[in-house]
Amino acid sequence: MADKQAVRVSSFVVPAFGRELCRLRIEPVQSYRPESLGSFFEPSRRGLIYSMTGERGRVDARPPVEPSWSYQGPPLDGRLGRVAQVLVVTESVSRLLEGVEVGWHAARGLALISADGQESLLLAEPGPGDNAAFLPSVGIYRRLLDPSAPAVPGASAAELLGYGDAELDTVSVMVQPL
Repeated sequence: MADKQAVRVSSFVVPAFGRELCRLRIEPVQSYRPESLGSFFEPSRRGLIYSMTGERGRVDARPPVEPSWSYQGPPLDGRLGRVAQVLVVTESVSRLLEGVEVGWHAARGLALISADGQESLLLAEPGPGDNAAFLPSVGIYRRLLDPSAPAVPGASAAELLGYGDAELDTVSVMVQPL
């Protein structure tokens, strides 16, 4: 929204314990032009994609051409504009590495609960890049927020966090109010 602070949500990925460990990173954007950003509040505002051109010092700015580069859903101002509660989703992982137990705790996501109870999820994604997923509806990821939610095949905490094929001894999730 034009009169609010813009934030960048990304994943901070580092090598650790023989694999990649990622955390959710949220940082204020200090200097920006609102017209260059897309918006969950105004989905018709697409923002701009910047790329270098063949001419030295000239940058090309164009609207995003791939549908997946922009939010395609309904405006989320009612949901994101009135957040009543924020929950931190923390993963706890342990494994044996060369006979020594190692592990970590990492803040992997934030659940945003609106004043009318609608839930959204920001989740750091492992892998190349600084990707973070925004899920306007938690769907099968409900299991991360509520371990007592009905089990869905292929949707254990380990699988939802990207560890489905990993040799880990335990993967658990803790959710706490911010």
